[in-house]
Amino acid sequence: MKYFSSTRSAILYLSYDGILEPLGESQVVNYLERLSVSYDITLISFEKRSDISSESRLLKFRERLDKIGIHWHPLRYHKSPAVLSTAYDVARAWWYAWRWQRRHQSGIAHARGYVAGLVALLVKQRPRIRFLFDMRGFWPEEKVEAGHWTRSSIPYRAAKWCERHFFERSDAIVSLTEAGVRQFMTLGYQIGPDVPVKVIPTCVDMHRFCSGTRDQSLVDSLGLAGCTVIGCVGTMSGWYLRKEMLAYLALFASQVANVKVLVVTREDHHCLQTDAALAGLDAGRLVLVRATFEEMPSFVRLMACGLFFIRPTFSKKGSAATKLGEFLACGVPVVINAGVGDSDRIVRDGRAGVVLPDISQKSFEDSMEAVQAMLADSDTQHRCRRTAQDIFDLDQGVRSYKTLYNQLLRETHINEL
Repeated sequence: MKYFSSTRSAILYLSYDGILEPLGESQVVNYLERLSVSYDITLISFEKRSDISSESRLLKFRERLDKIGIHWHPLRYHKSPAVLSTAYDVARAWWYAWRWQRRHQSGIAHARGYVAGLVALLVKQRPRIRFLFDMRGFWPEEKVEAGHWTRSSIPYRAAKWCERHFFERSDAIVSLTEAGVRQFMTLGYQIGPDVPVKVIPTCVDMHRFCSGTRDQSLVDSLGLAGCTVIGCVGTMSGWYLRKEMLAYLALFASQVANVKVLVVTREDHHCLQTDAALAGLDAGRLVLVRATFEEMPSFVRLMACGLFFIRPTFSKKGSAATKLGEFLACGVPVVINAGVGDSDRIVRDGRAGVVLPDISQKSFEDSMEAVQAMLADSDTQHRCRRTAQDIFDLDQGVRSYKTLYNQLLRETHINEL
């Protein structure tokens, strides 16, 4: 045991998501900052042009990671032409991964997602490198369900071939949800009996996202004084059911007095205003703002309730919305739809919100009484915070990764004896 506590073992962390984006900062950097105390971490990430072109932000993150000893290689993300651009990105990442492999005779290649998994598989050619597949959902099925691929297409078949190799050649697997793990047996892959499978959801820094008094200056500047605020944060398109979310908000605003709808998003505000009007949401009820990653907790604490609907498909059984943990950590209950990962079970078990069985108008109307009762319940905030602490605490997530890392490193050491 002394071997692992005294030696900073090498970790190559591969992320196709950029850490300069709010999601990457939340779900990559927050973990690695804590893990870097115990491990020698090299990070390869892919950054979008709009993010990497900001020299001040790039320098800020460079200094932040250098300070804690994380070796960061930010690569440009390429979106087109499809498939070829991804192959180009993989080739570039592999060059840096190969150099890491040359420097470190043993360690862990931690792949966050499928594209990162391709690079990790190449690194795994060295016998003392362990491959951790952090799957983040069923990506090939997601591409089909989004309408980008068909099941007979070459990209889909290639992705499924890769998926099989990820599952069958990994030394450990991480899933965001229990619901996702239950689907593994349907894939038909031969996962080794000794391969650990760990569920680690999208966790939240409970010190940043916490319950507390509302920022009065924000309340005044946004015109929210005396209002019941229902809110949405982050993405409202793609897998999020934007039309249905706005329709629900319009219904809620028509049935509850003094309601304001606060939407904190980087998406096009003009388009949102147009879509909200089409859904019947009065313009005077809608407040649209943009916020940085640092500002987000203050905006979430303004809300009495959070809302998001996600299209319930097979691929989403393995997905977990980061915003769920953020709402609950701030003591804010949620209104969500069923069928996405573990979210409905978590909310029901924790009595931390209202789960709609579907997104029909009838379900919308039937939920109104339950939502108003939830808002009137003085213990709701405490239940939400307690649920977040039990399931989404970032410190707990980091401990889970450390346990997994140490198990893989210990096995490598034992095999060498």
